[in-house]
Amino acid sequence: MADTILSNAFISLNDVINNFIISYTGPSKLIPDSKRTEVIFHARRCLQEFAYETLKSQFKVDLDITPSTYDLPADFVGVVSVIVNGVTLEQIEYDSAGGQTSGKYAIRYSDKKMFFSSNQAGQPDFKLKYLSNALTTDENAAIPKLAEEALYACMVYSILANREKTNPNLLQRLLIEKIDKLERSKSRLIFTNFSE
Repeated sequence: MADTILSNAFISLNDVINNFIISYTGPSKLIPDSKRTEVIFHARRCLQEFAYETLKSQFKVDLDITPSTYDLPADFVGVVSVIVNGVTLEQIEYDSAGGQTSGKYAIRYSDKKMFFSSNQAGQPDFKLKYLSNALTTDENAAIPKLAEEALYACMVYSILANREKTNPNLLQRLLIEKIDKLERSKSRLIFTNFSE
């Protein structure tokens, strides 16, 4: 089960997989016989296809103490929120020569490092939510709900495209639907501010 704290704008990959199994697999459904492992494989495969450009997955980091410098994860794309000791911090531009004021942080994108003022370093309860371009190896990613339908369309197409006797006309229709939903998701996500 996902341990990511989800807002109304996100759904966990685990929930996507469960919803897909309920909605698309079983007797008299589009995919009559599919195992959970097959669905998980294709869900991750579709995330790989959509990653970064369309499905900016959200992850969470919790630390007991706020470091003065924090090495951001390799899959880091952007910050959703930074909370230290229950207070949301404001981001400022990184300045190698200048100091920082209380309640702010800076990111040096060249080597993915996050810096905190001396007032913040050592404070308890550091929480970072960030957007990622990584695939998940478990089911703890939070997927924007605006892209949920595109993910389902991709999974349906991927599963049926890997079956021997799938009707080519059906595959063509599913491919068009997948591309259409992907494009709509991209255009909707471009204007979404995940920090609100």
